[in-house]
Amino acid sequence: MEKDTKLTAETVKALLNGDINREDFQFVLQQLLDAWRPILEEELKLSESAERLVAVAEKQPHSCEDEQLLADRLFAPLATADVALRTLTPQAREALGPIDQWQWCLRKILCCLRFGWLLSRSRTFPVSVYYLYRYWLCIRRLFQNDPTGRQPTPEERADFRKLTAGFAEVFRPWLEQEAKAMDHSMELADGAVSGQVDCHSGGDAAEALFEKFLTVDNARLLMGAELFEKLSKDPRFWLCRCWCICAFRFGWCLGRSRSLIDLVRCLVAYFRCLRRCFQPLVCELTDPAGCVAEEVNADLKALVVAVKGTATGGGFLRYVLEWSRDGIAWHASDFHYPPIPPGGGTQGNSPVAGGLLAYFDTTARDEGVYTIRLTVYGVQGTTCVRTITFSLFKQDVRILGFDGAFTLDTTAYDPAAMFVETVPALCTRPSGVHEISFGECLSIWGSAFVGGCEGRKIKRYLIDYKPGFETDPTTGGWINIWKVEYNTVWQYRDMNMRKDTSVLTASWVTDCVVPVPFPPYCLMNVPEARLAPSCWQTHVSTCGLSGLVTLRLVVEDTGGTLYYDTQKVWIDNKPICAMIRIDAVPRCADIRVSSFATPPDCGVPWNLPLSGIAWDEYIDPALPLTRPNDNFDFYWVKVSKQGGTEVQIPVSWSMGSPCFFGTNRVGDPGTSCTPCDPANPLPAAVFGTLAQFDLRAIDPLCSASVGYPVPADLLLPRGECCVYVFKLRVQDRTYTPGGPHWREALWPVRICNDLKPA
Repeated sequence: MEKDTKLTAETVKALLNGDINREDFQFVLQQLLDAWRPILEEELKLSESAERLVAVAEKQPHSCEDEQLLADRLFAPLATADVALRTLTPQAREALGPIDQWQWCLRKILCCLRFGWLLSRSRTFPVSVYYLYRYWLCIRRLFQNDPTGRQPTPEERADFRKLTAGFAEVFRPWLEQEAKAMDHSMELADGAVSGQVDCHSGGDAAEALFEKFLTVDNARLLMGAELFEKLSKDPRFWLCRCWCICAFRFGWCLGRSRSLIDLVRCLVAYFRCLRRCFQPLVCELTDPAGCVAEEVNADLKALVVAVKGTATGGGFLRYVLEWSRDGIAWHASDFHYPPIPPGGGTQGNSPVAGGLLAYFDTTARDEGVYTIRLTVYGVQGTTCVRTITFSLFKQDVRILGFDGAFTLDTTAYDPAAMFVETVPALCTRPSGVHEISFGECLSIWGSAFVGGCEGRKIKRYLIDYKPGFETDPTTGGWINIWKVEYNTVWQYRDMNMRKDTSVLTASWVTDCVVPVPFPPYCLMNVPEARLAPSCWQTHVSTCGLSGLVTLRLVVEDTGGTLYYDTQKVWIDNKPICAMIRIDAVPRCADIRVSSFATPPDCGVPWNLPLSGIAWDEYIDPALPLTRPNDNFDFYWVKVSKQGGTEVQIPVSWSMGSPCFFGTNRVGDPGTSCTPCDPANPLPAAVFGTLAQFDLRAIDPLCSASVGYPVPADLLLPRGECCVYVFKLRVQDRTYTPGGPHWREALWPVRICNDLKPA
């Protein structure tokens, strides 16, 4: 609507379409003014005396019937044959035929005018349902099917219940959008100050709801299935339906008017609306066109492309959208029709003029060329078809995994996402889900793809890192570790696109592009034509690169646009220390069982203390010493006799049950970032107790008393000596291409079972 309040003949002429007769318009306007004038005069007369006004108010309490009577007085003149014909073009009059054949339509239009006007006055949804009920009665009364004064039949009651449910479904999204607007109070405040938000903002949204409400199904519920089936075969029925929608909007507009100038503008819109009813079917697609990037729609939780255009005209029934990749196979899936939300409709039941037809859901669709087809259906079986072609541009820039680990605690788009694993329960250590650390030569997996449009594709991608946790990829201080450039036609082959879960740490290698099944098996080799998996070597010094870092993936397209993703990761290249010894004797010395079997009773352990260091450095001692900064896993100790079976010995006991793993560090090598030398421990090294080896395990007479199985080749008959080797293994939970970090140490001794034979 125009904001200019000065109404001149030129202004009116400018507002009217060229096919609207000015004399007809003024005649209809005069009839409307003549109907309103007595009402306004009555109100004006009441305003002359406060005493009289109070007296009238006391005698005439507010009644719902007063509204109904007032609506009749206001709109009855517009439902006469003379006035109705003046609102139509000659072509429309010819299409309708003799007026005696569509008198029922005029009576229906009065119901529609009244409903639109009353609904605009509604304060609550229950009141709106009451007005809907009166509209339903009005329509039923036209065709001698009025339940007024009697109990509705079960069928009639069911019809109205369904009609009310449909009414609620139409209005709910609008009310939800109004509620959502309150979440944007700051933007609305700025809009009010700048002038972008004014008294006209959103005014058309409510009026458009009438078109969504008066669907074919609701029309059947309004008048009853039997009568609907009879009348719907008459083409004038569908023209009258469109006329009714215009009457809805006109009544609503008048209900919101605050001046006679507003009344004129409402009437102009009414005339314009009626002309659209008697036009042939109109279909047009304006968007999407060219290269179009998909966008996030939070209400639909989908990536979408807006399909815009026009689907309207006389006898409009519905419209359907379809998509195709080849122009042969067409698919009606993946379209979300208004209202949005909730969306999810299967077809468009309401006409659209230069607006949103639907959202094309491209979440599961590939990039490339698509054709959209719009088909508008008319009530007489006519159709109008249009197509439009566009290129879907998609981007997928994500770091998704390291060294085969792909489990994140949240989405890959979350900068704080962590790669996690389930650390199993072990002895007294409970199970838990913890962040992972990685080390050595690191393969990085993910997507580095942009494309779908001619002339807009990937140019290069880079991987950088920065110490610490960084969420902003545009800050400085990043160190480049990988770069892949795309230049040749061979490099742009689909096999080299880093889509889905591809190896990003890849390098260009020679590829056979013309293979044959006979010698020489390749007729053409092209250098730097294929991306081959590789890895980023993080272990470049004694400790290598260790600590919490953020990796940044940067993709640049041929237009110079940059796309980013970041992922934090713990890198661990710290050395593990494993040392083992027996304090009682030097390496390779003799151990006499009798020295520990005191007394030589099978019911008493003969413990031989095993000392050592089982140490894994913290990745960053300055940060909290929890996983994955503390990624120590376990250590174990095994013993074997003269190259025989290795037997893992208990590290501790709990409630009579042996635990064969140590889950806590033991000792301290006294050094940092320097591999320890088991043969030459530093003076600062601290040794602790790794385990107690029960020498009963090697005695044939007492081995059954140790509480765990002992193989026969570990036993040492009394009176004999043999070489035994104690082995310590220490490992962490860092992911590397060769498995976790681990170290082993050995301590050989000669054990003599000098106990007396039984």
